Amino acid sequence: MRTIGEKFRQLFPALLIVVVLATGGGAFAAGADNVSFKDVGNHWAKSVIEWAAVNGIANGFDDGTFRPNLKISEREFLALVLRAFPEYEVPEQKAGEPWHVRYYAAAKRLNWPVVDMEAKREYTRGDAARIIAAAHGKLLTVDEAVRYLLDNGLAKGKTSATPEGFGAGDPLTRAEALTFIFNVKHAGTSANQGGTGDAAETAARNTDFALRGIVIGDGEQAVLAALGEPDRREPSEAGYTWLVYNADYADFAQIGVSGGRVAALFSSADVWAQPDGVKPGASLQTAAGHAGISLETLKEYEVYTYEKNGLRITLYLDLLTSTVEGLLVEQAGKGSGGTRASAPREELARAYERQLLDLTNVFRLKHGLNELAWHDMAAKAARLHSEDMAERGYFDHVNPDGENPWDRMASAGIGDYRAYGENIAAGYRNAFEAHTGWVNSSGHRKNLLHERFESLGVGVKHNPDSEYGWYYTQNFYTPR
Repeated sequence: MRTIGEKFRQLFPALLIVVVLATGGGAFAAGADNVSFKDVGNHWAKSVIEWAAVNGIANGFDDGTFRPNLKISEREFLALVLRAFPEYEVPEQKAGEPWHVRYYAAAKRLNWPVVDMEAKREYTRGDAARIIAAAHGKLLTVDEAVRYLLDNGLAKGKTSATPEGFGAGDPLTRAEALTFIFNVKHAGTSANQGGTGDAAETAARNTDFALRGIVIGDGEQAVLAALGEPDRREPSEAGYTWLVYNADYADFAQIGVSGGRVAALFSSADVWAQPDGVKPGASLQTAAGHAGISLETLKEYEVYTYEKNGLRITLYLDLLTSTVEGLLVEQAGKGSGGTRASAPREELARAYERQLLDLTNVFRLKHGLNELAWHDMAAKAARLHSEDMAERGYFDHVNPDGENPWDRMASAGIGDYRAYGENIAAGYRNAFEAHTGWVNSSGHRKNLLHERFESLGVGVKHNPDSEYGWYYTQNFYTPR
């Protein structure tokens, strides 16, 4: 039942969907690409290996195995990295030329620290860390690269998330190589955008993007004077406080404030002013032009982040309509990419729940549909399911005890309904990314835009020791 998109882009969407119309109706699950290897069923990297196989990054062997613990060479690691990031140009293989030469040519052009073209020595985790850091524009020693990966959430280490626990001198395995690559894709920035971020770090007003007249660098008091008191104040994973304005979803806005000044702007509504027309509803061609990349490259991502004119800009894309779904603008060097959360995870979870209601309602408004009301009992059922998945280490609509969504709704006090649906997701860093994953999955999108739904409850849970970290459940509901 695991829904895997046509091509994994910047995120790893672990998504499942169920929708039921009328009591006793059948369940409809989104389709799945069937990728399996007979030796990875219980392997710790199973989901990452399947992700890589679906996307053509890595293949198994003719005997149906993947051999996840097989040691990997530098040339093999380079090939995996370059396949994972199609924005890098790899030369065509010349007649009679060894397969790996073209990957080294690309690495040389990118100034990556390759050391062993002849594959004469064991390739280590520390060597791989240097390549990952270089893909982010950092030419570092092994020790520096290891610390960079750990500090930016790109690795957890073998025994602990410390330089000592990283195992820099240990040989790199196929499973570990793919996990490094998955972490880079999952971190929310394209690898070729990982420069040093030398844009201005002071809070000067930057008028390139205005959200309801508010720009980066404005004072908090100016926001309150212009927009009034927010409907909610809640934490972000980047450390600033969101001022959420959702009284009218046509004017929906989240203003991130830190140190008394505006540090971030987010909205998926058409309330932006931007000279080049980069805003929700804009074409991917317009967005690609502003980002300075080709349309073909942008289409490889559901979420794309770049820096320009002192701003860090994150595009949340609707690839099914080839438009921009949402926009996050932050001060360059101060953004959420790789920033550790300063708020307790439970507070973030509650914030993500309400944000997912807001994002769903803005999405429905843009498609001419009714607004969904928050439903406490549906939220209770959703939260309990997310907590259960996070604590017991599974990802499915049916828990290990055989309880399904209808059992959970009944336990929450909802025994009769005219329409009911459930979306689940895991592995996304925040509500913006989880919503984007659902938008780009046709089955989940049907739940988001179902005309018969009237209410929504959302439950979010984080478990740092679980496979995916963050778990999300949406329960849509219409009483009989």
